[in-house]
Amino acid sequence: MNINDFVILSGSKTGTSVRLKAKTVGELQLEKARLETENKEIEKKLRQLQLNMSREKEERKKSSAYHWKSGQAGPMTIQARVLSQIKENNNKV
Repeated sequence: MNINDFVILSGSKTGTSVRLKAKTVGELQLEKARLETENKEIEKKLRQLQLNMSREKEERKKSSAYHWKSGQAGPMTIQARVLSQIKENNNKV
């Protein structure tokens, strides 16, 4: 046995030694590399998404001064008439 095959885990008053297996360390290194690669890919996708969203936002600002365009002109509903009358009355006061 080699002393380098053991590590002392903190958190134990007496200090517990655990034998490290080369296979486990290798697996951990592979998992670390895989997670780093996934992290870089996700960060790249996030930057692309942010770029696309900011571009779309700028296009919406340039295309119209209005926040919302929808519907068609037509006769007002009763609720719309009442609301417009209330608004007019409030403006007069």
